[in-house]
Amino acid sequence: MDEIIYSKYSNERSRSFAIRTDILEGANGLYVEKKALYPEGQNHVEEIFRWYEELTEAYKEIGFYCNRCEKTDEGIRLEYLEGQTLEEALDDLLEKGNTEAARAKLHDYLLLVKKLYDKEPFQATEAFGNVFGKEKVPEGMTCAGLTNIDMVCENVVLTQPPSILDYEWTFDFPVPCQFVLYRIIHYYINTHSVREILKEEDFYREFGITEEMKEYFGEMEVHFQEYLTQGHIPMREMFASMTPGVGNVELAAGEQLQIFFMTDGGYQPENSRSWPILNNRISCTVELPEGCPMLRIDPGDQPCAVHLEKVLFDGKPASLKGAITPEGVISGKWAYLAKNDPNIVNLPVPEGAKKFTISMEVYPGTRELVAAACETGRENRMLKTRLSKVPKIIWSMRNSKVWDLYKKYLNKTERK
Repeated sequence: MDEIIYSKYSNERSRSFAIRTDILEGANGLYVEKKALYPEGQNHVEEIFRWYEELTEAYKEIGFYCNRCEKTDEGIRLEYLEGQTLEEALDDLLEKGNTEAARAKLHDYLLLVKKLYDKEPFQATEAFGNVFGKEKVPEGMTCAGLTNIDMVCENVVLTQPPSILDYEWTFDFPVPCQFVLYRIIHYYINTHSVREILKEEDFYREFGITEEMKEYFGEMEVHFQEYLTQGHIPMREMFASMTPGVGNVELAAGEQLQIFFMTDGGYQPENSRSWPILNNRISCTVELPEGCPMLRIDPGDQPCAVHLEKVLFDGKPASLKGAITPEGVISGKWAYLAKNDPNIVNLPVPEGAKKFTISMEVYPGTRELVAAACETGRENRMLKTRLSKVPKIIWSMRNSKVWDLYKKYLNKTERK
């Protein structure tokens, strides 16, 4: 029987869009499955296969393709692609100081997307208004008949030819080409301070995205998120109105991620590499020394909660089984590390692995706060899973009425 090695529940959407995504390993390697969480979402999942067929044809114009998709009895199965993403390639160039090469690479990709969607003048339709709002539309925008709005850099895998992942949000009515370009620029440059050297305003000007358009696209994004939830209120939007007892957890200045490579002498500073943690985030790829059996990951010097967005060896999801968290616990994609000099020790390196990639968010807190999350995770395996879904600062309200309301909310949704 094939083994599930990763699951993600997109359950902060309306029932029409709530899905489960699994990465599984079978005799022929890894693959991805998507299933609707509720009957109302079955049509949404089946449409992804339709988008695969239509986008595969459309992408031929720019020499791209979609990862393969096929229907199953319960949903769809998708090809699991290995390789560096455009986001990772751009980050590597910036890390090495090759700013102009990174700028040129992003520019070339934007030109291809513009070629794909810059077909005719844009005119808002009723279907467009239902998803993206009915505000007055700026002049000068263009469009195509079929648009995948989520062509952001992390969804581009640099295979030969390059591949576009995650085409779930494709629409068969006109959507402004400039909106797709805006999302690519904004969600790459604005999500990490190191990337700001690329100067998003230069890209906006070059691709004809005016100040009026940027303001309009912000409204479009808000309406799109409302369309996804359709009456369902995500927890991230509930707690501010429930209680004034919100405790923000901020990153201390000067924190670094340090990765140690195990040798015969254990974990030694001379056999490690460090990267600054900026704006609560760090993403890096490192070459592994030959024969290295295990890694130690140190996310700063303070007790913290760590959201493990990506942990990969040679592009494949890493197994955290066997890793040790002194005075801590791993719960889903979260690690709660309550000691000073927190660390995850003895992360096993697969035999022959050449590269290690990690992307994480780090949220330092008091020793007592993180220890409470650890203890709760040990007491109740189900609650450990719940904690991995808790918004990033909500555990700081465990003694307030919002925590009780949140637990009732979880119980209610799990019974559905």
